[in-house]
Amino acid sequence: MSKNANANALIIGFAMFAVFFGAGNLVFPPLIGLMSGSSWEIAIIGLAISAILFPIATIIAVDNMGGNVQAICAPVAKWFTKSYMVMWIIFILTCGVPRQAGVGIESGLLSVLPGLQGNDAVRIALLAGYFVIVLALTFRPSKIVDIVGKYLTPFLLICLVVMIALAVFEPLGTPIAPQVDNVFSYSFLQGYQTGDVAVGIAIAGMFVASIKAKGYTDPSARHKMTLKAAVVAFLGLLIVYGGLLYLGATGSSMFDGKMDQTALLNGLVHALTGATGNVVLGIGIFLACLTTTIGVGSTIANLTVDLSDGKIPFKYMMVFVCLFGLAEACIGVQGIIRYTFWIFIAIYPVSIALMLLGVFCKYVPNHGAWKGTIAMATIIGLFEGLMQLNKSGITNLPLDSLIQLYNHIPFAAEGFAWVLPAVIGFIVGTVIVKSKGGDPYPMISKNQ
Repeated sequence: MSKNANANALIIGFAMFAVFFGAGNLVFPPLIGLMSGSSWEIAIIGLAISAILFPIATIIAVDNMGGNVQAICAPVAKWFTKSYMVMWIIFILTCGVPRQAGVGIESGLLSVLPGLQGNDAVRIALLAGYFVIVLALTFRPSKIVDIVGKYLTPFLLICLVVMIALAVFEPLGTPIAPQVDNVFSYSFLQGYQTGDVAVGIAIAGMFVASIKAKGYTDPSARHKMTLKAAVVAFLGLLIVYGGLLYLGATGSSMFDGKMDQTALLNGLVHALTGATGNVVLGIGIFLACLTTTIGVGSTIANLTVDLSDGKIPFKYMMVFVCLFGLAEACIGVQGIIRYTFWIFIAIYPVSIALMLLGVFCKYVPNHGAWKGTIAMATIIGLFEGLMQLNKSGITNLPLDSLIQLYNHIPFAAEGFAWVLPAVIGFIVGTVIVKSKGGDPYPMISKNQ
C-alpha cells in the first residue's frame, strides 16, 4: 500500500471510528465491564462482535452491493428500497439526532461546566449552539469525512486514550465475580444497544462515496481501501471499548450495577482522575456525539434528496433535521429514550439480516433468499417492537397469546428469536425462486 493510500486509509478509518463511536456508546462498555467483573476478557469478545465487527461490516456489505442503500435493498423488492429509506430517515431523525445532541450537552458540556447544570435555559441555548456547529460542518458535504477524520477524531482519541491508559496502569481495584450468568451472551446483546448496525446501513454510502472521490473508482481497488479503512476503525473501537469495559471491571467492587450509566461513567472517571478527568470525559462525549450527528444528519439529508428526486435541496433538509432535533432534544435524554426505543427494537433484526446478506452476497443464490430472510426478520422485529411498547408502559396491547408463541422460538430467551425464522425464510425463498427458473437476480448485477 502506497504512502498516499496509507494516509487515506487512516483518514477514512478515523472518520468511521468517530461516526460509530457516538451518542450513548460511551456509557455502555463501563456497565458491561462492571457486570462482567473478573470475566472482562470474555465480555470484550462478545462486545467486539456485536458492537464493532457487525457495524463495521455494514460498510463492507453496502460496498459489496454497489455502494449505497438502494443497492443493498434492491434484491428484496423495488418498493422495499424506498420504504427502507423512509424508515431509516424516521429512525435516525427520531432516535439518533436528538439523543446525540442531548447526551452531548447533558453528559458532555454540562459535566465540564457543572455550575450550569439544572438550568434549562442554558441547556437549550447550548443545544441550539450544538446544531449551529452541525450545520456549519455539513453545508459542504464533500468535505464531511475529511473534516471529521483530520480534525475532530484525533482530539477525541487523545481524551479517551488518556483515561484508558490510567485505567490500565492505575486500576481502581480488582474485578470481582461476574454479576450475570452468561457473560458472553450479556455483553453480546448489550452491544446491540449501541444501535450502530442500524446507523451503519444508513451512513455506509457516505464512506463509499468518499473513497470513490479519492480516486478508488475501480471496484477491486475500492473494496481493498474500504477493508483497510474498516480495519483502522475496528482497531480504534476495540481499544476504546475494551479500555472502557476494563475500567468498569476494575470498579466492580465500588459501584452499583443498577445506577444510571452516565453517572457510573462519571463516577468511575472521577474516582480514577478526579475533576480533571471529568472535564476530559465531558469533552470526549461532546465530540463523539457531534461527529456522529454530522454523519447521520448529512445522511438523512442526502436520502431525502434522492427520495424527492432533488426537489428538496440538501441544505433545506439539513436545516429541518437540526430544527427537529433541537425541538425533541429539549425534552431530555431520558424522555427521548423512553418514547423512541421501541423503534430501534423493531428495525434491528432486519438491519443485521441485510448486513449479513450483503457481506456474503457472493454466496446468496438468488433474490428469493433475500426476500425470505428479510420478510421473517421484519416480522419478528416488528413484534419485538410492540412488546417493547408494552414493556415501557407506552401501550397496553393484548399480546399475551402471541408472546407465548414467541417464547417457544429457539433462542428467544437469549435475544436471538429472529435467527431461525430468518434461516427458514432464506431456504424457502431460495427454493421457490429456483423452482421457477429464470435469472436469479433480475433486478441487479451481483458483480458490482
